Amino acid sequence: MVKIRLRVLLAFLSGFFPISCSSPAEEEIVPEGLVINELYAASGDDWIELYNSQESPRDLSGFLIYDNPDTKYRIPDGVSIPAKGFLVLVCDDTGAGLNTNFRLSASGETVFLENAQGTLIDRVTYPALGDGQSYGRYPDGSETFAISGVTSRGASNGNSQAPAISSVVRNPLVPGLNQSVTVTAQVVAGAGISSLKLWHRFNGGTYTSVNMTASGQTYTGTLPASAVTGTREYYVEAIGSNGRTSLWPTNAPNETLSYILNTDPLPNLVINEFLAFNTACCPDNSSGAAEFDDWIEIYNRGTTAVNLAGMYLSDNKNNPFNFRIPTNNPAVTTIPPGGRLVLWADNTPAQGPLHLDFALNSLGEDVGLYYIDGRTIDEYTFGAQSENLSWGRTTDGAATWRVFNTPTPGQSNQ
Repeated sequence: MVKIRLRVLLAFLSGFFPISCSSPAEEEIVPEGLVINELYAASGDDWIELYNSQESPRDLSGFLIYDNPDTKYRIPDGVSIPAKGFLVLVCDDTGAGLNTNFRLSASGETVFLENAQGTLIDRVTYPALGDGQSYGRYPDGSETFAISGVTSRGASNGNSQAPAISSVVRNPLVPGLNQSVTVTAQVVAGAGISSLKLWHRFNGGTYTSVNMTASGQTYTGTLPASAVTGTREYYVEAIGSNGRTSLWPTNAPNETLSYILNTDPLPNLVINEFLAFNTACCPDNSSGAAEFDDWIEIYNRGTTAVNLAGMYLSDNKNNPFNFRIPTNNPAVTTIPPGGRLVLWADNTPAQGPLHLDFALNSLGEDVGLYYIDGRTIDEYTFGAQSENLSWGRTTDGAATWRVFNTPTPGQSNQ
């Protein structure tokens, strides 16, 4: 998670001065029949589609759309949207045509729409999107959103479109041997559903399918239990009554969801120390310049070396598969017996195999280490942290924790 240090200061100041911190994310929406209807955020060809649900055209001169209140895009004078019609705004930095001059994040964010008087009339928060996926209302202008593998830029999200699969989850998240798995999909289809199947295979065998049963827009199927170890791959196929098909993941079966059934004994590793509020201690020099990033130290209290490759680190114990440690550099990711390894929680994995795709929250959260199949090796929930002070085990691998006035990344806890 992103560090939230400013809030600590605001919370302190609010004890002395009344502070108003209203933001577009907190403002009440005043609907006007004009909405953000669909968004596409992939491969640099980003766009936002607006929809006018009213029976008459709408002048959009001076309307504002943005993902950052400091850089609002003003729709030029003379631009209008037809009754029951659509308008597409391109989102890149070329400045050509109706161009917001900001890009959308494929990792998900919030987009805001204001009228010419500055009144917030719509706000849409969309999730992470893959290539070819859009996030839109089904049907047009409704309050029901879904991810679709078939975009409908400048056209209706209605009956001519493929079913929209908005999420697929499994329970349990980390299955064991002889345990069946329930898969639940959220699906919206303007034309109705003619078939919804859960395809699966085990250890690279032949795919077979089970029919998923419906309860409203929720579809459920069951993956069979297995008495042996291995990997089960699966994906969802939705076919609409109009013959259009959607898949989740969108390029299945080349890409699938999967889980591992494993009986390996868990390695004798612990989270030994971490720093979640780093402004001047323990610099990370990976980029060529000193960066004061958060970090997590893993300690091997076993008698054999352990390669972390394929294991996971997370700042949310409900999502153990947050960040998978790369498998292509064992010399870097292996911890000798009695050794330590420091990983940088800096949200910049491009800097190398020891850089995570999340930062720690200085106000407190989870930190966890998980095996290749998602089983918990170690996890810890911490509270608000002090600047440049680390929190760690009293001694290496101990059960008790304390604050370290002098952090010791990569060194023994004394």
